[in-house]
Amino acid sequence: MRRIDIAPLTPEGGSLTGYLHDPDNAYIHRGPRPALLVIPGGGYRKLVEHEGDPVAWEFFTAGFHTFVLTYSIWREDSPAPLGWTPLAQAAQALRLIRAHASEWDVHPRRVAVMGFSAGGHLAGSCAVLWDRPELRDRLGAADEENRPDAAVLAYPAALTLGPYAHPRARTCLAGDGDPAPFDLPSQVRPDTPPCFVWSTMADEHVPVENSLALIQSLRQNGVPCELHLYTEGRHGLGLGTVEAVEPHPHLATWVPLCKRWLGDRLDFPVSL
Repeated sequence: MRRIDIAPLTPEGGSLTGYLHDPDNAYIHRGPRPALLVIPGGGYRKLVEHEGDPVAWEFFTAGFHTFVLTYSIWREDSPAPLGWTPLAQAAQALRLIRAHASEWDVHPRRVAVMGFSAGGHLAGSCAVLWDRPELRDRLGAADEENRPDAAVLAYPAALTLGPYAHPRARTCLAGDGDPAPFDLPSQVRPDTPPCFVWSTMADEHVPVENSLALIQSLRQNGVPCELHLYTEGRHGLGLGTVEAVEPHPHLATWVPLCKRWLGDRLDFPVSL
């Protein structure tokens, strides 16, 4: 395994940590591997550790090259809204993975994102808002190099405008301004990449209606999608296997289900 670290991603900051398999093409003739960009949550106010590296290592063992995004968060000592900064950093991470595809043995058209909670909103933003002019202004481009080939959204905050909105995340992104540009269900299009979504009916911080709104919009636009809802489980359980968090063996079944789904979507024989 090789580890890489890149920072900053944009003038505003952000960093990328990658875990790469050693090339094995000379022995197995597998060809370049797919890549997975993991985005931890934290309400855009912190970054939750168990939704970062532990997830990357789990999917690394399935055969993916994995990357963890550290993105800008809202801070009380600098209360200006984040705006498009986190998405610009995530898009730049995707662009870097593809730009280094030959060097890192990555298949450039098999790059997925996975995010949790607010990170699920950010991963969903990569999938839905990839060609926004705000990204072109910041990155100099807003083309398909920004667009992931698949997206995994774990208990995602969709920023739906209504009683199920995530007010803290909305405030971190938009402040007192209009949050509509960051609302995902209202902006899904037929060219949104396939999505795997999971949540729990008992989520006390991001109501399951966020996931349902996303799935409904994906289906209405003909986007291939898969939804898994679990009866039990509080918000923020990540893999569902971390003893220090709260192990949920049944909920943890999302991991092999997701590995198979990603393998099918990215045309890659995963290891379970």
